[in-house]
Amino acid sequence: MRIFSVSTVITFLLISTLSFSQVIKPVTITVKPSEKISYTKVYLDTLAAKGTAEFINTEVKADGSFVLSAPISDPNLYKLRFDQNNFMWLILTPGEKLSIIPAGSKLGPDATVKGSHHSELLYTALRKSKTFDQKRDSLNKAYNNVQALPAHDSLSALIIRDFTANDSLQKVALITLIEKEPGSLAWMFFTDKFDISTDFAFVDKLDKALTKAYPANAFVKQYHNQVEMERKTAIGQPAPDITLPDADGNMKSLSSLRGKVVLLDFWASWCGPCRKENPYVVKVYNQFHQKGFEIFSVSLDKDRAAWLKAISADNLTWPDHVSDLKYWNSAGAAIYGVTAIPYSVLIDREGLIIAKKLRGDALEKKVSELLK
Repeated sequence: MRIFSVSTVITFLLISTLSFSQVIKPVTITVKPSEKISYTKVYLDTLAAKGTAEFINTEVKADGSFVLSAPISDPNLYKLRFDQNNFMWLILTPGEKLSIIPAGSKLGPDATVKGSHHSELLYTALRKSKTFDQKRDSLNKAYNNVQALPAHDSLSALIIRDFTANDSLQKVALITLIEKEPGSLAWMFFTDKFDISTDFAFVDKLDKALTKAYPANAFVKQYHNQVEMERKTAIGQPAPDITLPDADGNMKSLSSLRGKVVLLDFWASWCGPCRKENPYVVKVYNQFHQKGFEIFSVSLDKDRAAWLKAISADNLTWPDHVSDLKYWNSAGAAIYGVTAIPYSVLIDREGLIIAKKLRGDALEKKVSELLK
């Protein structure tokens, strides 16, 4: 048994205390609203994958201003709020002294933020994105409004074209900002603007910069895991095998279709967009099946009867329908990192992934090319 002297213990405690004081440095947030507000308290919440948790709070003065001091040990994401409808995101680094002037009485993207480099990057990007987000909302409303009109197909196509163009312009604007300083936590608020499959080259670059800068950050680690999952199923990679039970309980494997052009289709009876896409999938199957095209359908259903009813109702006549009836915990979905459906993977005769998320005419065109 090893015995430590009292002096050794005291020295250790002093060193530990000194190290601790070097790590935790308070952040000071000073807020002066340009309009009087009625709140009496303000809260700073920590962010986590499963939600937020109150970290610290302070009193608000009669004129709506306040100074909040918080002990921060490392750069991370936070939520500053008066309530759940009046808040703003912040990225705080130990020792920062922030000055925030809200636009009116509302915290949010229109506030002026100074003294926090990464928060300033965040709000520059939010203001840059605002116009694109507003146009997307407008196009969504327009799309819904034309669905009852006789010419809804042609009108919908035009709106989808504008929607796609708007998204592309927003990506360009964000990439221009991000590439100046890719290793910023500010970009964690914009990862959803990039499709992890079709924008993989840029996503990979962003992930590497963030992982290098913040290897221990929970949000960065979660994003990195998603990117690594995508890397395993990236275009050009061999398609990982899936073996799941069919409706009769017999095990079926994706690999049994090697030598065919295969559409691996993730869907569910409860998924509205999946059901709307099914007629196009049926069309492509009927057109190309005799030429060597197969479909391997993985359902994220949890109700066997609903799954089988949808197969019959939508005329999904191909034989390879599988599901472990585990909903979002589907083993097949986990293998391919599926987080939203419909989700499809097109596989060539050699078992290599050729494309993802193809729909309608794009799917028909690509299958035709592969079967020439």
